[in-house]
Amino acid sequence: MHKSYKFNYLFNATLSAIAVILAVTPANALPEQNISTVVKWAKTRPQLPTLRYNSEAHGYEGTKGKLYFYADITSQNGTVTKEGITVSGDDRLKFTTKNIKAVKLLQNIYNSNIANDFQKSGYVTKVGRDQFYRGQKFAYLHHCSGAGWVIISDNSLEKSARTYK
Repeated sequence: MHKSYKFNYLFNATLSAIAVILAVTPANALPEQNISTVVKWAKTRPQLPTLRYNSEAHGYEGTKGKLYFYADITSQNGTVTKEGITVSGDDRLKFTTKNIKAVKLLQNIYNSNIANDFQKSGYVTKVGRDQFYRGQKFAYLHHCSGAGWVIISDNSLEKSARTYK
């Protein structure tokens, strides 16, 4: 009976520890979240670089190989307004809703919900060389060069489009 009690105690303690770890580790980081959440999340993504604050850019950024990732924020410890990815040196990777390679990269970095939302998003407008799309959950911008992609909150789409004009 004593061994059974120890086993149950250890088993329950292990399950509790796993539950706490899963609850604390963010599944993804998205616009309108706190930058500390995004920085912690980025550390869990093998594709992403370590993010460092850049006061001139008003955000956090980093480069890993040919991938550049950034998160713009309202203040150094504030809320993320948008996140962006740029990949250099790969002519086959264009951030369009129909490019399977780009959608797969977004799925690997974020998750299938974000990748599918982007893939099914609808065209809204073009400002200069940038095209804006609206999904069910978020809004997206991609540069006509195709190498860059930005995710913004849906409710800031119109403001972002005006800013780029």
